[in-house]
Amino acid sequence: MSEEKKEIGSCILTRKDNYATIAFNRPEKLNALSPDLFLSLQKAFFEVENDDSVRALIFTGMGDNFSAGGDVEEDIKPLKDKSAIEFKKYFDPLCEMYERIYNVEKPTIAAINGFALGAGMELALMCDIRIAADTMQMGEFFVRMGLVPEAGMCVLPKLVGMGKAKLMCYTGELINAQEALRIGLVEQVVPQSELMPAAEKLASRLGKGPASIKIMKRAINEFSTMPLELTMNSSISYQFAASRTSDHAEAVKAFLEKRKPEYTGK
Repeated sequence: MSEEKKEIGSCILTRKDNYATIAFNRPEKLNALSPDLFLSLQKAFFEVENDDSVRALIFTGMGDNFSAGGDVEEDIKPLKDKSAIEFKKYFDPLCEMYERIYNVEKPTIAAINGFALGAGMELALMCDIRIAADTMQMGEFFVRMGLVPEAGMCVLPKLVGMGKAKLMCYTGELINAQEALRIGLVEQVVPQSELMPAAEKLASRLGKGPASIKIMKRAINEFSTMPLELTMNSSISYQFAASRTSDHAEAVKAFLEKRKPEYTGK
């Protein structure tokens, strides 16, 4: 198994075979999202976003925590002094980052250790699948700073329902791993020592999957708020696109030849 690791500011980017891991690397600050960490995350993500050799992506935090959210001193405290134009200019790159992670044509996994609070929770919500260590605690902490979630108000109700989403946003209460699993906030809970092995096993599996995975991701994101009757024509168009991929042809050929298919993601 090939592995390449590099530091990009306050992030560590690791490539292994067909997937990559971006790890936030401010463990002494609970991986709080400072301007420097955000810029590092941007650079790391942009490096792999359109790299066809990276077919799945993991986000995690170094040390004991995923991310404790915005750094109060460096990120949150200056907000009240910004004009409306400055405020929008400050947040536009963050909103763009959320959208690009949410829509990137690769399956994404949040491997969540310890605290995932505020913006840390938002980043986890942008991922397709969330795997939690049994020590994990998530919370929409914005209310504790007199603020509102940026992405959580849109995505969270789709995962846990309207009432639970409002309760989490209104109170900023912490949700432990087992409760997160019960309400659909995470898809899997594992012991802390098994977090990265579980995430890497899934990333490797998805990274070996056919090109139809990225088509499914695009369709699910598009259809998630639409009634069934409005999705059918688009579903057929997506199915047509999948039927024209090399991986579809390989799947049929392998089935007829009674062997395991070898997908290229194309």
